[in-house]
Amino acid sequence: MDPVPSSAAVEQSERIARAVRKKRLRLFGTITLALALLAFGAWALVRFGSGPAGDPPTGTETHADQGGDHVPFNTPFSYNSNPPTSGPHYRDPANWGIYDYEVHDQIFIHNMEHGGVWFSYRPSAGIGVVQDLEALVRELGGAKIIMSPRSANDADVALAAWNRTLKFPVVGERLTEAEKEAVRAFYRALKNSGPEGRLIPDSMPGIDPKSVQ
Repeated sequence: MDPVPSSAAVEQSERIARAVRKKRLRLFGTITLALALLAFGAWALVRFGSGPAGDPPTGTETHADQGGDHVPFNTPFSYNSNPPTSGPHYRDPANWGIYDYEVHDQIFIHNMEHGGVWFSYRPSAGIGVVQDLEALVRELGGAKIIMSPRSANDADVALAAWNRTLKFPVVGERLTEAEKEAVRAFYRALKNSGPEGRLIPDSMPGIDPKSVQ
């Protein structure tokens, strides 16, 4: 017959069991907290990234945010910049890329909300200017870039990102090296600056603008 453990032995055994349980709970809590911190860090990296790559070039203007409501196509609205850089826009963005025709502002605003940068030029700009802009799009990899003529521009070349513009006249038939460098700096600093920029992958497709306009 096995001996009956004394009350002191039973109490000691229970103390040991309680200590083991507490240790396990502390370990579980530590692991859970560490995993939560890792998950938050990963989310923050995707959401906010590591910050813009340098400062926007001299001459870049900042505009008040006019929101990002989705509205029916061609809904009238008084935008606070030319080209517009925020505000009510069409529900779908355009495919990224170079367009040889004018695309409605309310489509491209959605692209900028997704972190895009819009290269636009007056239709009267020389073919050399257009070729230089196209070459810059290719040089920069084309990621989250839209390019098009825009007759409403008040400058020969207008770059736009969310709440930002850079505009300049072109003297001559080609962009100068300083102007090309300004385009590069604007893009590198402001790509993904839109409120959904870090959430939208570079390769996410949009619509063919001609399907709606």
